[in-house]
This record gives sequence, C-alpha cells and structure tokens, in this order.
Amino acid sequence: MSGDLNQAKILRNKVNRAAAKLKYNFYQTQIAAMHESVSHDWWKHMKTIMGLKTNDKSCMQGLANKTTDGDCGLLANTMNDFFVSVSDHLPRLNKSHKVFDVNEELPDQYVISVCTTFKALESVKANKATGPDNIPAWVLRNYANLCSRPSINC
Repeated sequence: MSGDLNQAKILRNKVNRAAAKLKYNFYQTQIAAMHESVSHDWWKHMKTIMGLKTNDKSCMQGLANKTTDGDCGLLANTMNDFFVSVSDHLPRLNKSHKVFDVNEELPDQYVISVCTTFKALESVKANKATGPDNIPAWVLRNYANLCSRPSINC
C-alpha cells in the first residue's frame, strides 16, 4: 500500500509542475501580446488575464444600472443636478443685471459655437478615464448633440 502512496505523490508532483509550467507559459504569452498591443488596450488585456469580465456596454441603461439601480430618470436628474452645481457658487442674475449691451457686438474670442462644442465632444476618446466630474467619456461622445446645445431654463 505504501508503494501506491509514493507513486501517487510522484504523480501529483509531476502534475503540479506541469500545471505551473503551463500557467507560466500562458501568462508569458498574454503579457507578450499585451506589449505588442496598443497601450489603451492594456487594461482590457489585464482584465482578461485576471479573469475579470470586460464591460463594453455603451448605453445609458448600463450606467443607470450601475449608479441608480436602473432608474434612467434618476440618472438624468443626477446628471442635471451636477451640471447645475457647477455654477451654484456664482451669484444669480436677475433681469436688472446688465452683463453687456445687447446692441454691442460680443468679441469672437468669447463666443464658442454649438458646432465647435459638438465637434470637441464628438472627438472625445470614449475609452479614456472619467474626469473630476465622473461623467464617462462615452456619455459625452455619444450624446454630444445634446450636451453641445445650451439648455433653456424657464
């Protein structure tokens, strides 16, 4: 019986060494592929190596599922509240405030056209990290037509 136990240990050790060698070869080929790829694909490769799922959803529902339990209306209100909060520290203007004369021509350096804004948002790289506003780049890119136009508050 002890001969069977020794033989089992020998075979187990061979299997463990073979598994370790296969793992090493697998990771080496994965890392080699990662070095050959474009740098912005590295995180995708790292997720694959670590066995994590890659999530390439580019829809508002996916963002709503992650942040507001799938409620797109609440997500829209949250985003709107953020945009409003950007200018909360500024004093409110009332109708008696005169910022500039309506008849006076505004210098071109102060005017940013909707088209320029749209082109800038449309050219945002969707796979880049979010900025301090925590708005994913793909949201700005996919909804550039909505984000580039001024909103009218009544």
